Amino acid sequence: MFVKIKEIKIHHIFSAFFSKTILLLLLLGGIFEPLLAKTLTKKLPLFQDSLNLLYGIAGKQGKILNKKYFVINYNNQWKIPYWVAYKLDTLDLKGKIIRQGRFQPDSELPVGFRAEPIDYEHSGYDRGHMAPAGDFKRSPEAMKTTFLLSNIAPQTPALNRKIWKRLEEEVRKRVLIDGKLWIITGNLFIDSDSNSVTPYQHIGPNKVAVPTHCFKVILCCGKNQNRAMYGFMLPNQQAFIGGTPKDYILSIDRLEQITGYDFFPLLDDSLENRLESVKPKSWQN
Repeated sequence: MFVKIKEIKIHHIFSAFFSKTILLLLLLGGIFEPLLAKTLTKKLPLFQDSLNLLYGIAGKQGKILNKKYFVINYNNQWKIPYWVAYKLDTLDLKGKIIRQGRFQPDSELPVGFRAEPIDYEHSGYDRGHMAPAGDFKRSPEAMKTTFLLSNIAPQTPALNRKIWKRLEEEVRKRVLIDGKLWIITGNLFIDSDSNSVTPYQHIGPNKVAVPTHCFKVILCCGKNQNRAMYGFMLPNQQAFIGGTPKDYILSIDRLEQITGYDFFPLLDDSLENRLESVKPKSWQN
């Protein structure tokens, strides 16, 4: 008998306790982040490292997997994430751990509702990190965690080894400029008109879904508390993907329209509206 795991509904998870005082702490940022994280952890023991979700949850459904270093909103039918979110700052990039780890199933998920290594074998697809290994050199444990298959989605070599890799490298350079980023990376199933499509292509005996596009949203918190927001959406195609990451920038408003998500909803509304309505003209300084 097939039993579907009930997904955790999270669309009102913060609304019950965020007061105006906590919102003020969000706006002030900086030194108040540890205090806010402590507050969130008391209210939501599910999130051991609440700083990864400091500015709110993007999606409204999915199984939440808190991996300490990042948070996964997981789709147990796709067997890949809706999205993965984490905070990244300059201290995180000072680690010296070399890339290491073995792709393995996530033991937090039951067999039949997760990807297995065999699903990717001879599939023609790479195991594409959502939270990239290069952002987690701070410790062997952090690095190892990124190799859980719950943090992975099938990506073509044309995407994963080329322009997506370049985007990940540019994100790390951006951290050195701004000092602190909040990053959300996820998967989409859309057609050429950005409409949702089903059924979708899948690989392996566990029918792991192959996204048509992958996206990345970045909230930059400058060293002087200046904020900027960037959205990228790239095709997950076998053919060569031309251009550079900045050629795939779109406004957050447009990306929210496509995805149905609300990125960083706990930002002050006036700031959020201003940042999301603009398609940035540049990416790397």
